[in-house]
Amino acid sequence: MLHFKRSQLHFAACLLMLSLCAVSDSFAANDKVKLNGFATLGAIYNDSDDLGFRPNLKIPGRTGLSLAPDSLIGLQANINISPQWDAVIQAVYRDKLDEKAINYLDVAFLRYRLNNRLELRGGRMNTDIYFLSEYKSVGYAYLWARPPAEFYSKVTSVSQFEGGDVLFKRSLGDGFFTAKLGYGETDASIATTGDGLDVHFTNMLMASASYQQNNWQVRASFLDARVNDFSADLNTIDDAIALFPPNIWPGGPRLRERFDFVGKKQQFFGLGYRFDNDTWLVQSEIGFINSQWDIERDTVSGYVSLGYQNDGMTYFATVSAVEPTKNNLSDRVGEISPNAPAAIAAAIQSFRPLIREALEQNVANQHTFSLGVNWMFSASLVAKLQLDHSVIADDDYALWRVYNEPEADHTVNVASLSLNWVF
Repeated sequence: MLHFKRSQLHFAACLLMLSLCAVSDSFAANDKVKLNGFATLGAIYNDSDDLGFRPNLKIPGRTGLSLAPDSLIGLQANINISPQWDAVIQAVYRDKLDEKAINYLDVAFLRYRLNNRLELRGGRMNTDIYFLSEYKSVGYAYLWARPPAEFYSKVTSVSQFEGGDVLFKRSLGDGFFTAKLGYGETDASIATTGDGLDVHFTNMLMASASYQQNNWQVRASFLDARVNDFSADLNTIDDAIALFPPNIWPGGPRLRERFDFVGKKQQFFGLGYRFDNDTWLVQSEIGFINSQWDIERDTVSGYVSLGYQNDGMTYFATVSAVEPTKNNLSDRVGEISPNAPAAIAAAIQSFRPLIREALEQNVANQHTFSLGVNWMFSASLVAKLQLDHSVIADDDYALWRVYNEPEADHTVNVASLSLNWVF
């Protein structure tokens, strides 16, 4: 695990979270604190012995029958301090790679309302870059057994941040417009095909805009962040490059630059559309990742979901996909001096498998077809049944935990049954 030198911003956010917890205790004796909860009891069956299923990259992968991936319980406290000031604390307990107690606290922020149109927040908050930003842990609130992994998993590492944001909202025409701008940083413990790793993003700049009218809504979002630390061991490649001076291996420094992460920019662009007239439900999002760092591939991802609602039952079908848009998987070692002895040139070429292994661990290329039913038992309880058929191209398994190397063009079927309630 990484032990980052904590920034002043992170320290201030942690102090604010502890202060908010203390404030909630002091206010709990009166009516200024409203407590709510939510929970999911979910079972999955993954028919692959080779690939572990997980809803996103922060959760361990599981094979066979398991209650761990989808089950969770959460509590939220809304603390009304004054007409202008309030605070929100949300804690969620679930299976996850990062078991530090502070990171079971999903949200802890202080909010100030200047007027009916403008709000300021500071603390730990959800990153507003997709439809489910504010309630992705609340299974009761959305249609599927879980958000489509092809779209949502790739942005798992930046799903929360510590910093501040400003929200502007107003009526516009026959609808309602909102815009949000935020800045901060975040740490995340995630995993791709193998063991977990830690990543630290700084200088996170987020912007989003949404417009809703009657039964439809559109949104757009942007995120810009820089990688500050990364715990995966890339020292083998660095050590190999250091063995040979640039006059022997002129391509060595350029190869090192491909793997160097410090300050490398990661960008996300998202678009979304939703329609719901109480009979038909359509929801779709598409996202683009632009990366300066070869370990993170440029990708496009998205989904389209259609639901039909009748008498408390919603039948739905979803198609989701993710694929790379730039081929930066070249394992070429770069230029080798023509004066280099043959044995040295051969030794340099022998590093190609190491290069390819480092580049392949974070490649996702797959599509999933899902069918399911959402059954509202009561105003506070929803049951869901969902069947997923995933087709994975080549060896691009980054959304799964690889326990055994499967055959190329592998398919996986996952069945899910869950109870979701609010209280």
